[in-house]
Amino acid sequence: MSLYEQLCKNTDVCMILSNINEVLNKVENGMLMGCHGWGHALFVVDTIEYILKSLSFSTKTVELGKITALLHDIGNIAGRQNHARKGAMLATVFLDDLNGLNQSETDMIVQAIDDHTEGVSILSAIGASLLIADKADISISRRLNVEHINDWYGNLLKIKDVNISVDSRVIATNFITTKSFSSDVLLGGYTKGLNLMRKAAEYLGCTYTFDFKVAED
Repeated sequence: MSLYEQLCKNTDVCMILSNINEVLNKVENGMLMGCHGWGHALFVVDTIEYILKSLSFSTKTVELGKITALLHDIGNIAGRQNHARKGAMLATVFLDDLNGLNQSETDMIVQAIDDHTEGVSILSAIGASLLIADKADISISRRLNVEHINDWYGNLLKIKDVNISVDSRVIATNFITTKSFSSDVLLGGYTKGLNLMRKAAEYLGCTYTFDFKVAED
């Protein structure tokens, strides 16, 4: 059984990812929050695996990336504020229980989780791929269904899917949208996320592009 598979079977990790959205909503007193449980975690896991494999990183690096992805948002269980730092600290508890990680690998995972919100210090391919995978996941599957939403959030509900592709050292994010989606609204409110994906791609020796495609009926 791989280290990643061991982590997926950890009862405490499973409990956090299964309950994090409900707990987060209570901690934040009903404030509008995206989904941070299993769905988002597995999207990030799959995306990191795809990016790292496409760029020919080692099998061990891919596994470390998947571990990082699974744990990256667990700090939300204690609220959104400083959730990356909280998640990094909590991750050390689970990483210490995994036989097969050396200290430098543990430190790399923890640093990537700590940095995944702001992207201040990208120090590894794992940290870079985590930024891309995390910031790309803004599809409807991450949005909460609420009656009262602002224009920017309502526009996000029109993103039906997000696809990541890697080809010839180009990492592309493809947003699949409805016809009424406004790219101007998204770009006006998501400059930081797009810039972080570009910065992370450059760390990986790639260029970054994004586009919008209307979903077929």
